[in-house]
Amino acid sequence: MRLIPIFALSSLAAAPLSGGAASASIPSCPAPFARLLGDEVFRDYAVRLTLNSFRVVQPDVSSGRARRYRTAIREGAAQGPNFADHYTIIRIGCGAATLCIAIADATTGHVYFPQALASAEALIVDTGRMEVDTLNFRRDSRLLIVVGSPNERTRRAGISTYIWRSGRLNLVRFTPAAELCGLQASTRF
Repeated sequence: MRLIPIFALSSLAAAPLSGGAASASIPSCPAPFARLLGDEVFRDYAVRLTLNSFRVVQPDVSSGRARRYRTAIREGAAQGPNFADHYTIIRIGCGAATLCIAIADATTGHVYFPQALASAEALIVDTGRMEVDTLNFRRDSRLLIVVGSPNERTRRAGISTYIWRSGRLNLVRFTPAAELCGLQASTRF
């Protein structure tokens, strides 16, 4: 049995629900994640890799949110580009099962904090044997797929597909978690 996200859920299972129930149950989600997050999906939004033909510029962390998260941004950018050729998606822990997102451009040093996806809260479901990440992306694609709740909006729990274009993430598709997992629309995530 695999759970999203991959961390201990014992504290969640014992936490009371707002409806007064003594324990929360983790819904099963037999969605075809292997197909939904497979290489073919990312190939539709392929970018040509420059194969490190550019000089890497350190991220500009001199002001604003970039300064606040400077250590995480520097450490993430040091791993090298992992998205849309020369960008690095940086995961910044900002709460239980929640990631704040920064995107660093390795050619200019500019750090983006996309409004469309300031944070992503993990979708906590049982996926069987499939290991599913909250943020799914590739270096050779400008596609970013979130399995969870963008900007901690629980009504948006599910799979949200974004395209990186001109320094912005644009939502192109959303599938609600209940539909994705074949559950009743009233299921709480």
